[in-house]
Amino acid sequence: MLDIFSKVVELLAPTQPSIKTIRHEKPEQFVRFFTPHKVTDTTALSDYSNQIIKSAITANKFYNYEQASVLLSTLIKHWLETIPTKSTIFVPVPLSPKRLHSRGYNQVARVLTHIQDPNIKVIPLIARTKDTVPQTELPREQRFSNVADAFTYIHHPNITADVRIVLLDDVITTGATIHSAKLVLQENLPKQTEIISLALAH
Repeated sequence: MLDIFSKVVELLAPTQPSIKTIRHEKPEQFVRFFTPHKVTDTTALSDYSNQIIKSAITANKFYNYEQASVLLSTLIKHWLETIPTKSTIFVPVPLSPKRLHSRGYNQVARVLTHIQDPNIKVIPLIARTKDTVPQTELPREQRFSNVADAFTYIHHPNITADVRIVLLDDVITTGATIHSAKLVLQENLPKQTEIISLALAH
């Protein structure tokens, strides 16, 4: 009876394809997609060409699907296990005010809510000061100019040079967005501060 009910519900309100792809994925198994690799000066934790990774990012980004953010957080947790323990601040790459208002949440910040570690803090040290054309709508050569001067630093007391700063985005293509955000941090933090650019996928 329950199976029939489920099929009727699926016919009346079909599950979004990206959610359907990942809804049976378990966090402890998702780590199999952890394939860190360098893209310019950013470390990508997985491969966006993998359909399950792409579905998890899509479901998290556009459909606010909590299971997707849980799954993606396992990539960050596993990455943290591969590096020395240190007081760390994660800085999610911010959305423009217009896009944040439209979406209602920052998809990267949502993933970070599932990182429970006493050494980890999430602090928005940068803000996006202008609305830009989505990078995916532009040719490669225009992406750097599109995000130039798009970010500003948000002063926060007690940011010391012995803290690791991890700038996090969900998907990196050319690296233009995260590079622009990193420059703002470098200009405003002590010169010896360790700043790592990290993306969930490439």
